[in-house]
Amino acid sequence: MVWFLYLFSFLLVAGGAFAILYTEESRRYTAEILEGGSQKLIAVVAAVIGILLIVSAPSSKMLGFVVALGVLALAKGAVIWFNPRGMYEATRDWFINRASDQTFRLFGIIWLIIGTAMFSWV
Repeated sequence: MVWFLYLFSFLLVAGGAFAILYTEESRRYTAEILEGGSQKLIAVVAAVIGILLIVSAPSSKMLGFVVALGVLALAKGAVIWFNPRGMYEATRDWFINRASDQTFRLFGIIWLIIGTAMFSWV
């Protein structure tokens, strides 16, 4: 399952760089995915990524960190699926409409750091 860790790390680095360098395009692309996609499909994708991270964690030098990311992804999928008190819509609306460009760049920096760290731990 090393291939998944490399793929996930690459996507984090690429997504982080895209969010930092092309903030407005990143915002539009994120809005298209979150508003055009099915809420249940997004939840299932998050849960599958979480399961794949947990399964591939033994291939990493930082087992605990990768397992923690997988558990967070599973929790994210569960929250999106069950949507307690409209939390998904409220968070989506904030992220798409009210979050500043600096917020998008901050998420990009975090993704870039995590992706680079995961590359070095595989």
